[in-house]
Amino acid sequence: MLNEHKELKAQKIVPHRDFYNVRKVDTHVHASSCMNQKHLLRFIKSKIKNHPDDVVIIRGGERLTLAGLFEKLDLRAYDLTVDLLDVHADRNTFHRFDKFNSKYNPIGESRLREVFLKVDNDMGGCYYADLIKEVMAEMVESKYQMAELRISVYGRSLEEWDKLANWAVTHQVFCKNVRWVIQVPRL
Repeated sequence: MLNEHKELKAQKIVPHRDFYNVRKVDTHVHASSCMNQKHLLRFIKSKIKNHPDDVVIIRGGERLTLAGLFEKLDLRAYDLTVDLLDVHADRNTFHRFDKFNSKYNPIGESRLREVFLKVDNDMGGCYYADLIKEVMAEMVESKYQMAELRISVYGRSLEEWDKLANWAVTHQVFCKNVRWVIQVPRL
């Protein structure tokens, strides 16, 4: 932002380039918010429609399917809207990781965050990986879009790094258009 005018001037002198075919890099993007609300909504609806019998939560021996979770929440795929999801970052979340974490609970429901936006869950983070791979595929398709995705390690257990590495390798969340940054929040 400090060099916006210089960058704009430099871009304009390069022949055959404009905003749409110059490389852009989004930095400091939390992986759990790398998709837009509409993408997340489509993804959730798709999983409900195509994978209702996936066991998404196991608590005390009880196995809860995706359809069962939405039934407990008294929701159907048809009921979901971008407004209901309410997962958009705003000015209040900037530099406030605590507020960011509370904001990124789809429908204000921590169980949905656990199922769709977490690496370490009862499904091994497969939905999260699928979602990130969709975002990565869009970046590759757009050709000129790159990102620096961040994911947090909290330091709560010695296995945290291994779980994160295992998730990344198992689900192959690699892309030439993305660089991963591991962050340790002050929390």
